[in-house]
Amino acid sequence: MSRSETTVVGADACPVGWFATVIDGSEIRTETHEEFTDLSEKYSDADRILVDIPIGLPETSRRRCDEEASDLLGSRGISVFYPPCQTAAEITDYQEASDEHRDQIGHGLSQQAHNIGEKILQVADVVGKRYDGVVRESHPELCFAALNGQPIAYSKSSAPGRGLRMELLDNELDDAKALYRDACDDYLRKEVRRDDILDAMVLAIAAKEEDLTTVPESPSQDEPRIYYPDFDVPVLDGN
Repeated sequence: MSRSETTVVGADACPVGWFATVIDGSEIRTETHEEFTDLSEKYSDADRILVDIPIGLPETSRRRCDEEASDLLGSRGISVFYPPCQTAAEITDYQEASDEHRDQIGHGLSQQAHNIGEKILQVADVVGKRYDGVVRESHPELCFAALNGQPIAYSKSSAPGRGLRMELLDNELDDAKALYRDACDDYLRKEVRRDDILDAMVLAIAAKEEDLTTVPESPSQDEPRIYYPDFDVPVLDGN
């Protein structure tokens, strides 16, 4: 891969493994990888890889980055999943994992968070607990909020929500609508969902930004953080 131009990747977990939008200089493409190691090795010399997966798991309480991201997103804070602790992420049975998580963190574990346990471990095997490397944790809804100037109230699974997000992507990325349509045609729904395509696209757009902000705004050196483009909106109450 040539390093003559900036290369960035937005990656989202999907049923087949990982769905990626790659912006390689003037070329934009989508692709899938079964394992995160395949993706990270292929793009080891990329400028940035933003991934919608937790990096650094909670130990005794919920991660501050998740709590503050949920506050920032207001009514869309429900899109923030509180990840399992390390031992819960390694348990395949949901109820056992939830019980273990409650013992360690003091809260039960959502089914959605449990479902991404394997993907969390895949990324952890690659990056460990390094939070400022090429691979960084991000969140699509924070990135869409940055493009919109405020959080988007509509779910991306609804027609209005999908339409607005698509317009925002099209404002930032040449032929974004065509890229989305082609991806919908190229991949089966049981392999890649429409939400996965939208999320990977916005993560790639965010990854183009050299200066990203984080939540929490000033994390300690060993504290997990979520990267996103800066936007100036009030903290909402979620109602």
